[in-house]
Amino acid sequence: MVAFAFCAAAIVAIFSFYSAEREAQRALLVEWRTQIEQRGRYESQRFLRAEALTDRFTRRFLDSYTDPNVFPSPDFEAYYQHMLDGTVRLRSKYYSGYRDRNGLTHSGVSGFVARNRPELTPELKRRLVITYQTVAEFGPAASGEFMNVHASLPENALIINWPGQPWGLDADSDLDMTALSVIGATLPSQNPQRKPIWTGLYFDATASKWAITFQRPVDWKGRHLINPSVDVGLTELIGDVVDDRPDGIYDLILSHDGKLIAHPAGLDDRNKKAGQISVEQFGNPAVTSIYRQLANAEQRADGVGRVTYAPELDAYVASVGLEGPKWWLVTVYPKSVVQARALRSAGLALVLIAALFGAFILTVVLVLRASVSKPIRQMTEASHRLADGDYTAVANGSVPIPTKRNDEIGMLARSFQFMAGQVDSIMNRLEHLVTERTIELELANQQLAERSLRDGLTGAFNRRAFDQDLEKALDAVEKNGVTVSLALFDVDFFKAYNDHYGHVAGDKALERIVACIGDSLPGAKVYRYGGEEIAAIIPCRAGREAAEKVRQAVRDVEGLAIAHAESAFGRLTASAGAMLLDDASRSRSEVLERVDQALYAAKEAGRNRSVWSEK
Repeated sequence: MVAFAFCAAAIVAIFSFYSAEREAQRALLVEWRTQIEQRGRYESQRFLRAEALTDRFTRRFLDSYTDPNVFPSPDFEAYYQHMLDGTVRLRSKYYSGYRDRNGLTHSGVSGFVARNRPELTPELKRRLVITYQTVAEFGPAASGEFMNVHASLPENALIINWPGQPWGLDADSDLDMTALSVIGATLPSQNPQRKPIWTGLYFDATASKWAITFQRPVDWKGRHLINPSVDVGLTELIGDVVDDRPDGIYDLILSHDGKLIAHPAGLDDRNKKAGQISVEQFGNPAVTSIYRQLANAEQRADGVGRVTYAPELDAYVASVGLEGPKWWLVTVYPKSVVQARALRSAGLALVLIAALFGAFILTVVLVLRASVSKPIRQMTEASHRLADGDYTAVANGSVPIPTKRNDEIGMLARSFQFMAGQVDSIMNRLEHLVTERTIELELANQQLAERSLRDGLTGAFNRRAFDQDLEKALDAVEKNGVTVSLALFDVDFFKAYNDHYGHVAGDKALERIVACIGDSLPGAKVYRYGGEEIAAIIPCRAGREAAEKVRQAVRDVEGLAIAHAESAFGRLTASAGAMLLDDASRSRSEVLERVDQALYAAKEAGRNRSVWSEK
């Protein structure tokens, strides 16, 4: 009987312990999957914004190039200079800085046309001038997020906006960029499908940054004209991977074609080759196993996190696909980490269960010489109920045990019932604790999602929120006939303000301007669209009402009377473009293009005003 009781006690203890451990493990794996998904979404957004930038660049370039009224006969020599070494380079003032006739300062752009080039025909000269104008327009706005914005030409030329790096002025005269793998991959002979390209990862020694380049070949009527390109710096992402982490947890990045992008060990002497090292060449069995598992599962950049157990590694592998260059971001958690955390959660229950059944066994030994057949059967039944996890039935007396006896059997039964109540309470608290942690995780995720929709400086909604809300607004207009207007504001001469007063003053001024626009547009949703650009989605009854609100917002910005010595107005002002979203409105890109054109028209008309886009 002692052996039977001991076995029953052991079974109950083991069952209860492993139930608690499995629940703790499940909650931990859910937490890791959420973490990898959040990291994947954050990193993917940078790549997608780079692709979107080259798409806008392409449309703007083609609009200018195909319009015969844009630079019909440009003064090529005003932009480019023939050098003694046989090259043609963008004049140095376009890098060091100059003021145009509107008082705007332009800088940071350099350009290079190699000595081994075709003839400078009138068409090529016009294309080089239009390329500079487009790079100068798009580069400054993207300089805060990307390393640089540039455009290469198949005629062995490159124009680049890269403040602090005069690449076009320093490039070697014999450089043949079309012979290199990056630009060569855009040529029709190597890219007949004319697909956009993400290069492999490389270490830029000039900027001391890890980077990857996105380039989009642009053809017109069967002719290769230009490759709008963006260099995306990835030092922070790579740094996160190579940093040491506790408990043997580590990250790595793999490409779909079997390249090791980053690993916490073994890349120190291979900086210039990183991104080009194959998994097989790296020679790490764990990395090879992880890559094969991901490739066999055919996981792609869908943004869905996955956590799977890899028996050959004795570890859990959390992975998520990154959009853009099509990489996998992977975190490896040794199984010992899972077990250690689960054991800590289930340890208290194990101690109480051990104490309960230790007392039970001791009492049974003391009363074996008495008449205990029926009480022992009752206690055995109660033990079976405990083994099934029915602690409540034993604790509240639903399972009959001899608690009213005044001998050792009664004392055993009462102790048994009390211990069952304690275990029941502990298990309930453990379940409640798991529920609380799950709720806390959900609330934290909700707060993170809310913060991800806000701009950290101004408190306005950010570009991600704007993209979501604009799609909803267009859908509401089409399906429900809702009347909504869209406005895009740009702070005039803001770069000159930052250069003169400093970025701290610029940040404070931008906060005040965003708040002012929000106050001037009651009921509207205000977004920081990018840099000094502010967008607003305005509910309205008619376009005239919205147009007047936008004009008033422009006047209110000037009314802030923020001094600006570098502006013709003597104070900070804003220009705006706006339009009514109605049934005639089409896609999101077309709407943004029309509003952007209206904003451009406001700037061309002298700034500090708004222009309403009519159909």
